[in-house]
Order: sequence, then C-alpha cells, then structure tokens
Amino acid sequence: MSSIASTERFSILVILRREYLDITGNFCAAKLIEYFRHWTKWKLKNHRTAWIYQPLKKIYLDLMGEHSLHVIRSAIALLDEMGIISKQKNPGNGQDRTWQYKLNFEVLNKLLELGRCKTEPSRFNVEQHHRSHPEVSKPQQHSAVELEKSEELKTEILECGQEGVYYTPESESPEITHFVENIEQDNSTTETDTHEDNFSAPVVSNFQDEDSGDDDYAEPVEKSVQPSNQEVQEVLQQLRDIPCTPQFRLNAEIQRTVRRCWENVPGAIAYLKEAIRTWKGIKSPEAVFVAACKEGRKPEAQQAKSGVTAWFEWARRERIVIAMSGEVVYTPDGEAVELAEMMRRFPGGE
Repeated sequence: MSSIASTERFSILVILRREYLDITGNFCAAKLIEYFRHWTKWKLKNHRTAWIYQPLKKIYLDLMGEHSLHVIRSAIALLDEMGIISKQKNPGNGQDRTWQYKLNFEVLNKLLELGRCKTEPSRFNVEQHHRSHPEVSKPQQHSAVELEKSEELKTEILECGQEGVYYTPESESPEITHFVENIEQDNSTTETDTHEDNFSAPVVSNFQDEDSGDDDYAEPVEKSVQPSNQEVQEVLQQLRDIPCTPQFRLNAEIQRTVRRCWENVPGAIAYLKEAIRTWKGIKSPEAVFVAACKEGRKPEAQQAKSGVTAWFEWARRERIVIAMSGEVVYTPDGEAVELAEMMRRFPGGE
C-alpha cells in the first residue's frame, strides 16, 4: 500500500499515440497503453516488478476525468482481450479487490508490426532505456505549452519512429496534462489524423477527423470512391458489433482493407453475416471478411434484380442502408429489415 501513496506525488503526461489508436480503434484504450507503459518503466526501475497496482478511480483521475469509469473498464477489457495487458488480483491479499496490470510488450510490438510502419524501427526496451537515461527514475510533471521548447529534451522513440514521452522536472504539486502529439508524416499513408483540442470531451469516432489534412494515414488506394472517415467508422463499428464467436476484432489490416476495398465492403459484410448464420463454425471472422472484401465475394442468396440493385445503390449513397443479403437489408444501426419494406419506406431510388 505504501507504493500507492507514493505514486500520488507524481504526475504523468498521457499522450494519445496514433499507432496505439490504429491497433485498438479506441481512444481510451490507446491512452491506457501509454499510461501503463509509463508506469511499467517506473515500477521496473524502483520496485523490480512489471505489475502495476492502480485502482480504477486513480486511473480515472490520472486521465483528468476525460473518460468515465465505464469507458475505462471497457477499454481495459479490450486490452486484456487483445492480450496487450494481463490482469491479476493481489496475490498477497485475497481480500484486495483491486486489479493489478502488466503490459505485454511482446504482444504490443507484434501488433505494431502489423501496422507496417516504414520509419525507423526501434523497439521499446526498459533496461536499455534506463542504461541510456539514468535520470528518468520516476513519473515527472509536464506542461503541454513547454513541449514546444523541448526539442532538445527528446529522450525516447518507440516502435515506428513516433515521438516519445518526455519528462522534465517541474514543481512538486501534482498536475497531469493531456494532449495529442503531432505525428510525423508517414510516406506510406494518405488519410488524415485526429486531434483533440484542449481537454475536449471524449469523441465518439475512433479514427481521424476529416478536417485535419496535415498528416496521412492509409496506404495509397487505387479507386474512384474515397470513403469519408465517418463512413469508415460506421463500418468498423458495425463489424465490432457483429454477434459471433469468437468475437470480431479490429486491427490495422481490417482498417486498411475497408479503405482499400471500399466498394466491396457491403457485400463482404453481408457475406460474413450469412457465413455466421449458415456455416458450422468460423475460427476467424476477420479472415472471412478480409478475403470477401479483397475478392469481392457476396452472399449466394443475393440475387437482386436490376431495379433492386439501382435502389440499393441509391439507398447506400444516402446512408439509408449499408448492406444487403438476399431479401434483407441492413441499416447503419445494424438492424435487419425486409428489402420490400425498406423499398416501400424509401421509394426515391426506384
């Protein structure tokens, strides 16, 4: 318990890293990876253990209340499910209900490799960091304003050549500053980045804003239709909500495939849903979706006539529906509605 009290004297700079956002698709989860990464370094330096004892309310306060306890719980569950973190109860006290967390760097590095980053490869290594940076022994305070003057204080580069977390001594009063760092342009990307402004409320979208045109994201795609970030987010959310076992997991490959094969996405979603209903079992729904998207597969039952096809294309452009399987169409909310009923409700495309 003494270690808990001692940590309250310090504060950390929680940075939203885009490479973490790419692999989780969740703002809170991406921040928690950086949060746990920082505390892991400090614990290894001072206590020789990678297990972090942090009550949920303490995490909530360290994140400046930007995410509710429910959102934080869900983000931790996502990281645990992806294998990025491990959880355990206090082995020395069976009545202690507070979880202990450990960041699994091997899993994290493998997921980062899937992002196909082409900048300077540099894996995080705690021991190497402390040998080269002995002055970093505990969480320090930071000010977002002073980051503009800290170019000479850069001390670390994580995987994919992104900027690291910089710690400089300040006054002893606890203070936590959150900001979204500017990401250097990746030669292999074409989409845009998201920036949160001045401690704004959590954003529903897990991707980039359409208005930020300085940074690129996705690999070049050769197609006439470029999906908006909102459209991509709706598709990713629908994939995440598909009821299947095992649960559909988003990753960098899924996101790139959706952008690169946008015209095939509706048919691929319908194909996956039909496969879930009709196949005996699916070991990897992600692989089924990616293959259907790349190869343009559609459900066998999808035999729409020319008039129906014209109506469906119109309804999809108007965001009335996003997919069709046989005589059933799917709304952006994931609701399945009879095709004839939807055509009666919205006759504009005929």
